[in-house]
Amino acid sequence: MTLTPLEKELLACVEELEKSVSACMQRQLEQEKALAELRSELNASLSTLHGALEAGRRPPERTEPEERKRTGFIRRRP
Repeated sequence: MTLTPLEKELLACVEELEKSVSACMQRQLEQEKALAELRSELNASLSTLHGALEAGRRPPERTEPEERKRTGFIRRRP
């Protein structure tokens, strides 16, 4: 079967379009993979940050205030 020049041009366009679509799909797969890795890193960072914030919210351990040392002298005001 012989193709007309118009059919040959159309076939060439379809083949070029197929290559472009294939390359576009490949880039999309690569971008989705990179996005999944970034999401994973973000979740790990957020988890670490959340843990640090939770640790910071704990009330500080209470320590008894030091008692004043008694000297044995009674101060009287004049």
